[in-house]
Amino acid sequence: QTPILIVVAPDDHQRLLRALDMGVNDYLIRPIDKQELLARANTQIRRCRYTDQLRSHVQATMEMAVTDPLTGLYNRRYMESQTSALVEHAINRGKALSILALDVDHFKSVNDEHGHAVGDRVLQELASRLKQAIRNIDMVCRIGGEEFVIVLPNTSADVAAKIADRMRRSVSGTPFNAGSQSGPLTVTVSIGVAAVESASDTMESIMKRADEALYSAKRAGRNRVNSTAA
Repeated sequence: QTPILIVVAPDDHQRLLRALDMGVNDYLIRPIDKQELLARANTQIRRCRYTDQLRSHVQATMEMAVTDPLTGLYNRRYMESQTSALVEHAINRGKALSILALDVDHFKSVNDEHGHAVGDRVLQELASRLKQAIRNIDMVCRIGGEEFVIVLPNTSADVAAKIADRMRRSVSGTPFNAGSQSGPLTVTVSIGVAAVESASDTMESIMKRADEALYSAKRAGRNRVNSTAA
């Protein structure tokens, strides 16, 4: 993206045409006038900076469209657009794929007792721990409030349940330093596990089973993993 300024002799038309055809940004004819050189160079620098700013703005806008601003995780829109393709790919290739539905236990009481700022920091720390517990090919998303979804390609239900339990223990095992006046907070999560079971499965059907397993874990006392739909 670097601007290019070419200097040519007055009679070197062929070189100038070739340079313009290759995409140079501007040109100067010898003999060079110092003020003209400065003016043309400054013009290209301003254009380059404007283009860089525009490119950064577009990139930031694209990232905002697919990421959750609080946690930096992918949002529901991105999860839904990508997971359908991943499920279809897994079914067509005969590969395993699992989905984890995760919910923070009693999160409303965290906000009510300690304030929303503390609640936000809990979610940010939770997002960090979840990202540390997954592989590069996995996808963790915040789909709203204290609800998260983790997509695990090439992962069977049995292995996914073990991964989910490792996540659960990483959350409950270390208190959260979220700025509460009462000190570090003990946070737990419940997780439902579901996997591709047949060629007729869809993202929606797998998510439904994962949600049902999550609700079953909640009813059974929370802070647990459940892979059997209630």
